[in-house]
Amino acid sequence: MFVKNPKIRPYPLHGSFDVIYTLMDAIRPWIGLGLRVFIGGYFLYAALPKISEPLAFATSIGHYGLMPYWMVNAYALVIPWLELLVGGCLVLGYRVRTNALLAVIMLAMFTFAVAWAVVWGLQIDCGCFGADNSETVSWEKVAKNCVFIAMCGYLWWKPVTALSLENGLWGRRA
Repeated sequence: MFVKNPKIRPYPLHGSFDVIYTLMDAIRPWIGLGLRVFIGGYFLYAALPKISEPLAFATSIGHYGLMPYWMVNAYALVIPWLELLVGGCLVLGYRVRTNALLAVIMLAMFTFAVAWAVVWGLQIDCGCFGADNSETVSWEKVAKNCVFIAMCGYLWWKPVTALSLENGLWGRRA
């Protein structure tokens, strides 16, 4: 006789697969925590040198030639602070879905700019981590950004993570 366990969600496959699905439900918040801290830390690491040297970041942006010169300085002053805010919120686990979406939007902009520079054959610094940590634009950078976009997409899809301000210690909504 099969007794229903209210803790196990009903899935189309029953039996031994219930253990796997229950295990995945227990692991999923911790996977989200790892992604959240990794992406948030990456954004924090990228934002701090740009905040301390906005002129160098504005110069890097100007090398792309994608926006008018009058807009470059405003962009160079706003984007690093937005990266800092999004990164900090992701690390702390505050509004994970919203901040993952903001991270996707920023990463999509950065990826487009790097791909543009590679297609046009520009040999420039990407400007990702300030003037000291120069990284040349390449298809490898585009691929890395696409992986980050996919990770942020997962966080948008499954925003409940462990050790977050919103969801508590175990990643369960109240």
